[in-house]
Amino acid sequence: MSEDAKHGSSVPGDPDGPAESGPGDPAQRPLPPYPPNLTHPSLHFIHQMRDVIDFGEKALATRDVVRSRLPGEGDVFSLAHPDHTKRVLLTEREKFRKSDDFNIAFGEGLLTVEGEEWRKQRDVLQPLFTRDSVMDYADGMVEQIQRRSDRWSDGDRFDLQAQLTDMTLDVLFATVLGRELELDGDRRIREAAEALHDWFVPTSYLLPKWVPTPARRRFREGKATLQEEAQRLLDEKSGEAPTNPSEADDLLSLLVGLREAGVAESGMLTDERLRDQMVTIIFAGHDTTTTSLTFAFWALANNPEVRERFHAEVDELDGPPTMDDVDDLEVTDRVLTETLRLFPPVYSLPRESKEETVFDGYRIPADSRILLPIRHIQRDPRFFDDPETFRPSRWDGELRRELHDFAYAPFGGGPRICIGREFALLEAKLALATIGRNYELYWLGENQPDGEPPVSPEMTMRMEPGQEFLVSERS
Repeated sequence: MSEDAKHGSSVPGDPDGPAESGPGDPAQRPLPPYPPNLTHPSLHFIHQMRDVIDFGEKALATRDVVRSRLPGEGDVFSLAHPDHTKRVLLTEREKFRKSDDFNIAFGEGLLTVEGEEWRKQRDVLQPLFTRDSVMDYADGMVEQIQRRSDRWSDGDRFDLQAQLTDMTLDVLFATVLGRELELDGDRRIREAAEALHDWFVPTSYLLPKWVPTPARRRFREGKATLQEEAQRLLDEKSGEAPTNPSEADDLLSLLVGLREAGVAESGMLTDERLRDQMVTIIFAGHDTTTTSLTFAFWALANNPEVRERFHAEVDELDGPPTMDDVDDLEVTDRVLTETLRLFPPVYSLPRESKEETVFDGYRIPADSRILLPIRHIQRDPRFFDDPETFRPSRWDGELRRELHDFAYAPFGGGPRICIGREFALLEAKLALATIGRNYELYWLGENQPDGEPPVSPEMTMRMEPGQEFLVSERS
């Protein structure tokens, strides 16, 4: 069966499917169908709580626009073509908004606010996250990566994801907050950062918001802990932060300095706003990098030929990688790019419709929850050859230039593309090169029958906890 036939009426121009959106009353268009290959809609949430990834793949097996049902939420609509993603994130973005789950989790930070408020915050923060700006953190990143990985010894067996979670928090706190965490301490902060996931675990996220669960309690306690820590650091820096941006050693000092110098609108940099920004950055700034690195090392462990090319490249470095080496790490870059294709940390982007819209001839009512399944799109054979295979070499040629803009979107897209993209990519590349020069990491866990690693989809796609890797020192 061809892929066009497989996707049936969802393929633009399919003569057997509903017409594309165009003139006419959207109310006259049909709602998308429920997936015919799944259980009754009233039981959808049980399947999703059991395996949300499997549910999504089965739901989208025959078409790009489907609906499912959640208790207390009603219908949820999945839009699985890059054209849909482009409309929601770029060309028709005014018709969509973020869901209130983000406000619950992150308050009034950049990740959640909308409209003019978002534009003002983005104007203040964007210059601090350009590629040139984050390059200044390169040496500090490598210092923290070495500080932890230098403690590893030949023959160690450990949960790599847990190690990398601690490492990326070390990097984030040192470079962004100006506070070096204790290598074997600060567990309260580390556990609080981990608890931010708990709002989004499927066993809670799929339930109505008023239902109390242990995960939601842990989330609220963790958020409160990080807000307290952010306030303590703000109090320390107030009155001491340099007003000249070039003199700031970390991002928080820079933001406080901008506030005290009156450079930015005062409302953008109040303590409350800065606390929300810090909680947002703590979550988004370490978790996605942890996830990317964990899956990258899993992929290298499962692909010896790629691993050999990767080690050959990092062995050419004169020492630990520096900002001057970053652009020359082409194999490392392709490994990271392919990892983000197969295992995008944000595997599904949620939005809500502000008004009634039409996709592929189907009506999406106003105030509906919408999902953009990034992982599914990035594994679609219409856009990628042999899409389930880890093959960094696919990025050697013209693929990126020829690809639909939103067929590869691990950081989202449009004006609200992840502001921390350059920070995350730089840190991940430096961590891969730093660790790869000194160690080979062998996967000791068991892959799924289809060859995939065991995953735990929460707010981000993670490997299941407790998966061990073996450390082998390289001579």
